[in-house]
Amino acid sequence: MSNEEASELFDALNQLLDDERETLLKGKLDALDPLLQRKETLFSEILTLEDQPKDRLATLRAKSQRNQVLLESALQGIRAVSDRMKILRRVKGSLETYNNQGQRQAVDLSAGRKVEKRA
Repeated sequence: MSNEEASELFDALNQLLDDERETLLKGKLDALDPLLQRKETLFSEILTLEDQPKDRLATLRAKSQRNQVLLESALQGIRAVSDRMKILRRVKGSLETYNNQGQRQAVDLSAGRKVEKRA
């Protein structure tokens, strides 16, 4: 691979990492998969280069680590929402109270949801 082709490869990966960052910041997680596939391809091609400029690799590593932090934060947010949704579903179907001995008890609210009309 020529120096010009190698430079284009580094530039493409550099731009892709910037695009990935913007995608993460905008919360467009569904758009990450195509970027990931392209990123893997570019990294694989860079690894085949015989002479890899250390300064350019350091820049790419820093951007990749920055994006990894953003991705981990997004995953934490998704987990938090998921946990909150589980709690809300549980609360919607039951009510937890304490009895006169101070023990927690659950009152099922789904059993009495039928409304009977009488004329």
